[in-house]
Amino acid sequence: MEKKKILVVEDEYSINDAITFALRKEAYDVRSVYNGKNALERFNEFKPDLVLLDLMLPDMDGFDICKEIYNKAYVIILTARGEIIDKILGLELGADDYIVKPFEIKEVLARIKAVFRRIEKGLDRDFIEEKEEIIKIYPRDRRVIKGGNEVALRRKEFDLLNFLNSNRGTVFSRDDLLEKIWGYDYEGDTRTVDVHIRRLREKLNEDKDNSVIETVFGVGYVMR
Repeated sequence: MEKKKILVVEDEYSINDAITFALRKEAYDVRSVYNGKNALERFNEFKPDLVLLDLMLPDMDGFDICKEIYNKAYVIILTARGEIIDKILGLELGADDYIVKPFEIKEVLARIKAVFRRIEKGLDRDFIEEKEEIIKIYPRDRRVIKGGNEVALRRKEFDLLNFLNSNRGTVFSRDDLLEKIWGYDYEGDTRTVDVHIRRLREKLNEDKDNSVIETVFGVGYVMR
């Protein structure tokens, strides 16, 4: 199996060295840099799967780097900032997680493994570089981001989108979706599914003929 590649961007040498050492012990392919300029250069050369990104770099703001790379790799922000606004801004700019300093190395390893598990289970975002507006789904936080903006979804709308995303390629009938999302005891009819699909497309700014959710005529719906 090919090793997962991780880029560590951290200007504090002791922290950078400790993280790098621990990741290599876990059999990751790791590169380390200590400033923003080198981070962008190494990113383009190394093409990592995931970036551990410090926000407080000597030459660049980590948020600017996050905006550059979020659609090409998974990003976990490392920050000494405790303000909730910084965490929210990082996530809205495309970061997948954040860790506040000081932290234990075990926590960093656990967060990285959690991101890679989501990838393997198909529960997280994909990178489609040729598309301008990427849809990212965060099941744990029940959040959807498209084109850098959060999409406000109701509970069942999110459940429906996340279920289809988690089962991409599988066609589900309206009855299947009623059972999976609304449950056996739901007394509504299959038009409920159609209404929620229509609302999802509207909120994602998509039309019926150009949507991540495809209508299978006479059957139901599928996410390719």
